[in-house]
Amino acid sequence: MGILVTAGRELTAAQLIALAAPLGISATNVKSHLSRMVSEGVLQRKGPVRQAMYGPSPGQSYVVESIRQRMRPKADERWDSTWLMLTVPFPKNRSQRDHLRAALWFDGFRSLDSNVFARPAWPLPWAEEQARHYSAAWAGTCLRGGIVASPADFARLYDLDGLDSEARTLASRIRNRRVSSMSPRQAFAERMRIGGQAVQLMAHDPRLPAAVWGRRRGMHQLAEAVAEFEQRIAKPAASFVEEVISGSPTPKPRRKS
Repeated sequence: MGILVTAGRELTAAQLIALAAPLGISATNVKSHLSRMVSEGVLQRKGPVRQAMYGPSPGQSYVVESIRQRMRPKADERWDSTWLMLTVPFPKNRSQRDHLRAALWFDGFRSLDSNVFARPAWPLPWAEEQARHYSAAWAGTCLRGGIVASPADFARLYDLDGLDSEARTLASRIRNRRVSSMSPRQAFAERMRIGGQAVQLMAHDPRLPAAVWGRRRGMHQLAEAVAEFEQRIAKPAASFVEEVISGSPTPKPRRKS
């Protein structure tokens, strides 16, 4: 998925295999991952088998765009201190239950009871749109209002101290990476490795207003570190992607005599 997102287009299996090679992923493993991800609905496959193109499914595209939004440092929007409390009757099918729990968790709804979830009504209108979606899709009910609780309760609900510590550590590691001497192939592999680590942690970001985060700035620091890293590595990494897709090797710089 990271390769497809980085390339910004649909790719064939052969192209994905070539782009996965610098990461040490074999052709057999790539084909296995593609088959599994298509069967799970994460990827869409279009066209004849041998010339099939692969790309993110609509559901996965939402996940990708949500993570992109979390990785874009921006001015904090105002929050009126209200919360959304969502009650949903869980389906009997285990797979559907697991899917619903994972989706709610990804969107920052945290469990208060077996089928009661809450999150800040922020940012608007996104938060309310998600609450309406779950209410309509799963015959649930959602209320919006104030919650009588202390900041420490919110911190425990989201494990903000743990997230903040991990984000600050990763941000520092990313800022210390030196990429100026890397070849396009090495730059692409490094972009995938660092990007994968950042995405994995950013997927845990519940999208909370600054008033809930308090003085914890780790996630913001991580977003800034990733943006700065992308500025340094995007151009050489992109040239390797174009080389693979076009089939033309990237011109090597001439040595000075």
